Amino acid sequence: MKLGAPFFFLALICYFPLSGQGISEVIRFSYLEPGGTARFIGVGGAMGAIGPDLGTLNGNPAGLGLYRKSEFVVSPALIRTGNTALLLSDKNGTAVKASKLGLNIQNFGMVFTSQPAHGKWKQMNFGMTVNNLNYFGNNTRFNGTSVGTIMQRFQEIANSSVGLDDFETGLASESGALYDLNGDRKYDIDYQLSPKALLQRSQDITNTGSISELAFSLGGNYNEKIMVGLTIGLPFLSYYHLRDYAEVDPVKPPGGVPYFLDLRYREELSTTGAGANAKLGVLILPVSRFRIGFAVHSPTFFNISDLYQNELTYNYFENANETGKLLKGEGIADGSFEYRLKTPWRYVANAGLILGKLGFLCAEAELVDYSRNRFNFRGFGEAQNQSNLEIAGRLGRAVALRMGGEAVLKEDYRLRAGLQYYSSPFKDDETARLLFSLGAGWRGKKAFVDAAIRFNRTSEVFFPYLTRNAPLQEVDNAILRQIAVLTVGSKF
Repeated sequence: MKLGAPFFFLALICYFPLSGQGISEVIRFSYLEPGGTARFIGVGGAMGAIGPDLGTLNGNPAGLGLYRKSEFVVSPALIRTGNTALLLSDKNGTAVKASKLGLNIQNFGMVFTSQPAHGKWKQMNFGMTVNNLNYFGNNTRFNGTSVGTIMQRFQEIANSSVGLDDFETGLASESGALYDLNGDRKYDIDYQLSPKALLQRSQDITNTGSISELAFSLGGNYNEKIMVGLTIGLPFLSYYHLRDYAEVDPVKPPGGVPYFLDLRYREELSTTGAGANAKLGVLILPVSRFRIGFAVHSPTFFNISDLYQNELTYNYFENANETGKLLKGEGIADGSFEYRLKTPWRYVANAGLILGKLGFLCAEAELVDYSRNRFNFRGFGEAQNQSNLEIAGRLGRAVALRMGGEAVLKEDYRLRAGLQYYSSPFKDDETARLLFSLGAGWRGKKAFVDAAIRFNRTSEVFFPYLTRNAPLQEVDNAILRQIAVLTVGSKF
C-alpha cells in the first residue's frame, strides 16, 4: 500500500500527544480477525448458520437457540508470528528474520439451556463467553546501510510552522542533534555537512496485546424454524508498542559525517481500553438441511487511554575532525492522552448446508464501511476533525468472506477445513488477506476435544520515518502467522 499525498503530509507534521491516534489505530481496533473454538477456527470461522458453537456468539448469536444441552469449553492457543524484513534502499542488504511466540486464550465460556413449559418456544438458552477478536503479538527487525537520516525529518518539522514540539523536534534540540547555528531560527543538523554519506541503520519493533470480548448472549428456538439471538459485548483491549531506531556512522573517526557518532530514537506506547456493543441475529431453517442467517453488529464505543514516552540519545564529538571529547546529548518526554473511538456497523449473512451424517458446509459474508470510524478527542477539536477527515478520505468499504466444512469420519471423529478472504479497508487498494485453516476433533456424548491450525501470510511496506525532501527508508516485510488451538469441552 502506497501513501497518498494528503496522508504523507499529515504523517510528516503530526506529533505527540495526538500522533498515536490515527489510521493505524483505527485499523488495529476495528479490522478484526475473530477467534473462537478450535471447531470454529477449523472451518474458517463460518459457522454462523450451523451452530451450536460458542465461537458463533460474537458473530450470529441466533445459533445459541440450537443448543440442546448445557456446555462448558476452554480453548488455549499457541501463536507464532514470523517476520522477514528488508531495507530496500540498501542495494546490498539482506533480509532479517524475527519471530514471536505467544500463548493466548481464544475462547472460554459456557451455555445454559432451558426448555420453556408452554408455547412454540422449544429452547431459551443463555451463554457467557470470552472470545479473542485480535492478537497483536509481533516482532520485526531490519538493518542496512543507506543515504539519509531521521534528523532530516526533525529538521523539516522544526523549520516548518510546527517548530519545536515536545516529542520529536524538542527532543532533538534538547539532545544537541538539532541546533540554530546562525541564530536565524533555521535549524541545522550535522548530516547537512555530508548529505550523501552512508549511515548504518536498524530498528527493532515489538508489539504485544490483544482484543478480547466478554459476551452475554440470549438465544431462542421458535418451533424449530426460527432462531433469534442477542449478544451484549464488552470488548477490552491492551496494546504495547515499542520502536527502537538507531543510526551509526560506519566510518572510523574522522567519520563520514563530521561530529556525528550515533543516535538512538526510542518510542514507547501503552494503550488500554474498553467498550460496549450489541449484536442481533436471526437464523431461519426453511428446510431441515438448509439454514440461512443474518446478523447486525452495532458500533463499538471504546474509551481508550494512551501512555507514551519518547527518548532521543545523540552522541557526537566536540570538533569536526573527531579528535576531541565525545559528548552525549539526551532528551526524554512522556505523557498521556484519553480519547474515544466509535467503530462502524457490521452486517453479516450466513448460509449452511447439513449433509446428514456426513458433515456440513458453511459460508459467511461480512460488510463493514471503515470510513465510518470516528475519533472523539474531547478538547482537541482541530486534531479530531483532521483525523476524522483522514479516515473518511482514505478508508472505505471492505468485505470478509469465510467458508469451510466438516466431514464426519465414523461416528465420533471429524475433519475440517476453512478459507477466509479479507479485502483491504483502504480505498483504491486491491490487496487482500487469505487465511487457511485445518482441524480435527473427537466428539463423544458428554465431552469433546477439537484441534485446529490457521495460517495467515501477508506482506507490507513500512517506513521507519517520513520526510518530504530527504531519502525515504522503505522496508519490505513478509509476515507469517500460525495459530494452533486446542478446545476441550463438556456437556451437562
